[in-house]
Amino acid sequence: MLELRSMKNHLASLPVLMQDVKSIESEIEELKKSCEFNSSILDDHNARLQSVENELPKIAALQENIHTLNNEVTVLRSELNGRDQWQRLNNIEIKGVPLKKNENLFTVVDHISKAVDYPIQKSSINYISRAPMQNSKDKLIIVSFTNRYVKEDFIASARSKKKLSASDIGFSDSTQSIFLNDHLTPEYKRLLTSVKTTLKAKGYQYIWVKYGKIHVRKNDTSKILIVNGHTDLNKLQ
Repeated sequence: MLELRSMKNHLASLPVLMQDVKSIESEIEELKKSCEFNSSILDDHNARLQSVENELPKIAALQENIHTLNNEVTVLRSELNGRDQWQRLNNIEIKGVPLKKNENLFTVVDHISKAVDYPIQKSSINYISRAPMQNSKDKLIIVSFTNRYVKEDFIASARSKKKLSASDIGFSDSTQSIFLNDHLTPEYKRLLTSVKTTLKAKGYQYIWVKYGKIHVRKNDTSKILIVNGHTDLNKLQ
């Protein structure tokens, strides 16, 4: 009887144990499903990773092609800019001449040439015209000479005169300064601005343009260097 009662007591807890077992089995099933889901996600990620790895050689080749193309574009831009500047070698820009109705630009240039003591014959001028200035309502004068050396000597004479103003060429009511410079392309103008900003900070005393080229010289004893691009600028100490 005692044994029967003991067995009965043990059997009384069996439903609870069965419920616990079922609960555990349910949790195991959930874990199994979760593992299968995670395994599926992992397989998908592995497949994507493999796909990316397979594309890496193509991406590297494309990057190399892009780098090559960028270099070619840089070279082409430099060549085009050089050709454009070459076509402007006979040209000068004159800034500061007041705009006047029915003006005769040949007469304006004649007055400037006399003011700088370098007479210019009309036959030495290929063409002359006004042109808009960037970020300004004023217009500069572009003069194209038939002879490059006449153009260079004309600029040299103008620069030797320390100050030239509109009053010197017949504009009695204006003291506006007049400047004569080489007719540079927009790219060379930006480069010249960078050269002046960078090299003056490095102690360069002379920066000028001649024959469409930017020349620099650190002092009276150093040699003259030509800056053709920003890469040359970065090399200068």
